[in-house]
Amino acid sequence: MSFAQLQINQQQWRAAGQRLIEMAIAEFLYEEILQVESLGQGLYQLQLADRSYQFRGHRYLLGHWNIQSGSVRDVSQADINSLDMDQSAWNLHEFIVAAAQAAQVKPFTQAYLIKEMNNTWLAEAHLFDEKRLNSNAVLTQPHHQIEGMLRGHPWLIMSKGRMGFGYDDYLNAAPELSPVVKVLWLAVHRDLANYRSTQDWNANTLYQHEFDAKELQSFVQKLAQKGLNAQDYYLIPVHAWQWHQWLVATYANEIVDQKIVELDISSDSFVPMQSIRTLCNISNPTRHYIKLPVSIFNTAVYRGLPSKRNLAAPAVTGWLKNIVANDADLQKSGVIFLGEIATLTIHQPCFDRIDGVPYQFKELFGCLWRESVDPHIAAGQQVLSQAALLHRDLAGRSILQTLIDASQLSPIAWLKQFADVCLTPLLICLYRYGLAFSPHGENTMLVHENGVPKALVLKDFIDDVNLVDQDFPELNDLPEEGSILLRHSALELSHFIFTGLFMVHYRYIANVFLQDFPQYSELDFWQTIQDSIVRLHEAHPELVDRIEQFSILRPEFEKICLNRVRLFTTSYNDEAERPVPVFLDPMPNPVSEQTLADWKHQLNTKSNHIQMAEG
Repeated sequence: MSFAQLQINQQQWRAAGQRLIEMAIAEFLYEEILQVESLGQGLYQLQLADRSYQFRGHRYLLGHWNIQSGSVRDVSQADINSLDMDQSAWNLHEFIVAAAQAAQVKPFTQAYLIKEMNNTWLAEAHLFDEKRLNSNAVLTQPHHQIEGMLRGHPWLIMSKGRMGFGYDDYLNAAPELSPVVKVLWLAVHRDLANYRSTQDWNANTLYQHEFDAKELQSFVQKLAQKGLNAQDYYLIPVHAWQWHQWLVATYANEIVDQKIVELDISSDSFVPMQSIRTLCNISNPTRHYIKLPVSIFNTAVYRGLPSKRNLAAPAVTGWLKNIVANDADLQKSGVIFLGEIATLTIHQPCFDRIDGVPYQFKELFGCLWRESVDPHIAAGQQVLSQAALLHRDLAGRSILQTLIDASQLSPIAWLKQFADVCLTPLLICLYRYGLAFSPHGENTMLVHENGVPKALVLKDFIDDVNLVDQDFPELNDLPEEGSILLRHSALELSHFIFTGLFMVHYRYIANVFLQDFPQYSELDFWQTIQDSIVRLHEAHPELVDRIEQFSILRPEFEKICLNRVRLFTTSYNDEAERPVPVFLDPMPNPVSEQTLADWKHQLNTKSNHIQMAEG
């Protein structure tokens, strides 16, 4: 028996702890979990139970924080004489315990939080390996390699918790390591399975696309050798972790009855993308991505594959593709929808019969095939996850700056182009169809030519598409399967732009942009985003009533919090439904006229005070 040996050193461990403490301070302050005292001159102090921390930084006008890297110090009275006060705080254990106690987090939650943070800390430490790719690699490497450069969710501090994985699983499956993954192919009897697809992808067509003829024939022969008819079965890949941890025991009866038959390990190789459960085919990049259940607990939920949504996915994809095919404005925007073109959903013995069972038990076995982005990318173009726009390499260079430098545009001209490319299709879908995506960095990609933004790529439809709760005539052709999609009022639906785009994505891009290009202000950044929205509004007078309904430019939005869900509401309870965010009091909308005018006044007042002091 072999054991996985730890593959980090002390320097990596402490650097990761330092970075996660800085991240935790920023996000806990943003979500109003902790309070901070200003000591003047950009120095702040946190009093957390039995520990005190000081740091340098500043609060942005939007209300989130920039913590100066390396500035956090543990100044607890008991430690002042024993600690080197020049050393950055790195002990995440001490910080998380003190912060959780100060916030009155329950002991049950504290214990699981520490377990999840331990996993995140260990994963973060691997990112300080000096052999990792630098930011310039985005100009030459395929998108799946860029996925492996990234840190994960920017808002949830337990961004790589992956509870259920052992260290060996981490080394074999974590996206930031870009491991080469094989899948196990099974034959599942059609009595146990539901296959759904778009019009172009019946099962035979799908399998001929996903396998070469020799491999497909070998599967048929293996079934024949067991006296089984291949026409009675569907072929489905499974993730090694899910097979070992869940499927063998859950489906042992079906395996011994040959209703489920092990065929062979895939000849194609895959790498995991940011979500872990979505695998990119690197042997044949034009073949589909496969999304598989991996029932670990990570960034708020168990990462299974919801059966009802899986069944509905291809019909929803067909509807979305039809919208694009018949909308000249969406076509002109260049937006690319990565269709969820086929799914297999496997019946689950026992668990499906329990009303109110925790949701993870209904998401164990299935597959979703999603279009690869590669066939959509023209010669001279490249594509990358938008999560990459938040990334800095170990030398401090950002991918954002790399793209802007390559584009030969001014930083603000690049930002304008980026906003136009991304906001145009999102707002057209919202206004014209009452249709909202969850367009954060992990759900979107960016097509560029030598760094110049060219097109938005949208994915993850069935999990994250939401609709307006009104009878828009544009929704009349929604297929019956689309009834599973959540419906919201117009004002609630616009939250998917405000929170899903501005808070989860653009506020972090703003941080990188303002640090790399200090000649611009926070006001410049958000004014550029607002200008893009206003231009679209002016270009579409026919949508004026819808624009008013959704009111994207209203002065305030409710603040949504994600870390609070783990700390105070859902915690680590195994519940029947997926958790919902926590709402706090409204906060300023960074693209409203009122907010931008207020910020301009604040900046002018501050500038006048500085001039008077210097005078």
